[in-house]
Amino acid sequence: MDPIVILGAGLAGLSTAHFLKRPWRLIEKSDRVGGLIKTEVIDGCYFDPTGHWLHLRDPEIQALVNTLWLPDQLVRIQRRAAVFSRDTFTRFPYQVNTHGLPPEVISENLIGYVEAIYGEKGRALRERDPVNFEEFILRYMGEGFAKNFMLPYNQKLWTVHPREMSAAWVGRFVPRPSLKEVVDGALGAGSDQLGYNASFLYPREGGIESLARAMKQHLQGGELSVRTEPTSIDWKAKQVTLSDGRTLPYSGLVSSIALPTLVELIGKGASGVPDEVRAATKRLRAFIVTYVCVGAKGANRQPWHWIYLPEPEFHSYRIGAPSAVYAPLAPPDTASFSVEFSHHGELSLADAEKYAVEDLVRSRMIHSADDILFTKGREIPNAYVLYDDAYGPAMAEVKRFLEHAGILVAGRYGKWEYSSMEDAILDGRACARTLNG
Repeated sequence: MDPIVILGAGLAGLSTAHFLKRPWRLIEKSDRVGGLIKTEVIDGCYFDPTGHWLHLRDPEIQALVNTLWLPDQLVRIQRRAAVFSRDTFTRFPYQVNTHGLPPEVISENLIGYVEAIYGEKGRALRERDPVNFEEFILRYMGEGFAKNFMLPYNQKLWTVHPREMSAAWVGRFVPRPSLKEVVDGALGAGSDQLGYNASFLYPREGGIESLARAMKQHLQGGELSVRTEPTSIDWKAKQVTLSDGRTLPYSGLVSSIALPTLVELIGKGASGVPDEVRAATKRLRAFIVTYVCVGAKGANRQPWHWIYLPEPEFHSYRIGAPSAVYAPLAPPDTASFSVEFSHHGELSLADAEKYAVEDLVRSRMIHSADDILFTKGREIPNAYVLYDDAYGPAMAEVKRFLEHAGILVAGRYGKWEYSSMEDAILDGRACARTLNG
């Protein structure tokens, strides 16, 4: 029987290969496995694009990570994140930690919340499900939180106004606070443990890429090819043509590469893609994240693992501090940062590096530009999928075709969604179970 072909050796592809009980071929276009969780080392500083923290909920995956892939190699870290607004640091999540902001801002946030949850003003939204992300924010947090953080921050991150986005993706990623949590946060008794990432796991050595390396080390029953990529897919003949000229027959195909790229490859094959599927794929949108790796002299000035920057005078939407999260990620007496920008191609790396230094100084994460040891910008294409009005119908059209073509998809890129590292591993397991059974 022909092997199962897996496109992309990120976590989803590696997981698929791990759980398969049939012969497989794993195809990866870069020089090593890992996908988005490749760790880069610059002058002794470790950078994961753009910070990857492991959250494990599934018992089987927990057991695999703790006993096979990274036994006794994980440290648990309690999140220390903040929002920098009104020239003030407040603990994250913002909506339950407003103590320290100007009194008029706290008042606006509290009154808006009460009106949204209990008042006549919020009645219309309470009587139906939110139709977009802006309505979700107004329904569960109110006008004050919307104005002072949620709308400006999310517009900066997602590159579009939240009213252009669906509320369907929110799930566990955006906490919905209770009245007690909001009031406690205004009085200084708030908790920073709200949300899915209040604590997380991280490898003791080697950065987050050590997880991908460990998964690769324990693979059995197949063959991995790196520096190789597909150039076309014939779904009727069940063949993948590779960049080295080979044609690889398959009995099953799992793709974790970007969904529009997969459709494009199928379109280059002899069996082609229906016009309506091509049109649907063109309606799927994503944006670029440019992150700037920064090294600075001296220990971290602030205790925060990362900070959110909602205000327009900051070009970046978030600054991470790997050395504050886990000291071994930078040499002694050195602070490291990952400064993040979202855009659609209009930001050059040179400008991003300049803005990164300005934002670090303005947010008081470093003392001055003289502290900088290096800046190196990097880009992540398709970093975040846009859940706009076109997303649902377009995805349904593409999914129908892929199901008809017998092609499975997995992972953040393959499923064209916003998801976690564990979600990618779970996707790979689900694909393998389908093909095994």
